[in-house]
Amino acid sequence: MPEQVPVRSVRTGGTDYIEVPTPEEAQVAALRREHAGYLARGLGDRAEQVAAELRRLGADIEEGQEQRETPRAPEPENAAESRPLQRAARRGRRE
Repeated sequence: MPEQVPVRSVRTGGTDYIEVPTPEEAQVAALRREHAGYLARGLGDRAEQVAAELRRLGADIEEGQEQRETPRAPEPENAAESRPLQRAARRGRRE
């Protein structure tokens, strides 16, 4: 459960409370983002390692992410060679 931390408003001078995640909650959130990133890139073996760490921490993997693996997109082909454009030098008269 997030901690509630009192903060003072500079504009009004009143006190408000904001929710700050505990270190454990922040770790779980980071691992979930990492897990989703590995699945999006098609790295199932790395995603499974992160999922094992989430299970060790007692957290659930967000539903639908565990089975979803997208294949990698093929590398785009270049029809033309990549080389710098060359410009012809202007040789005009100065007036």
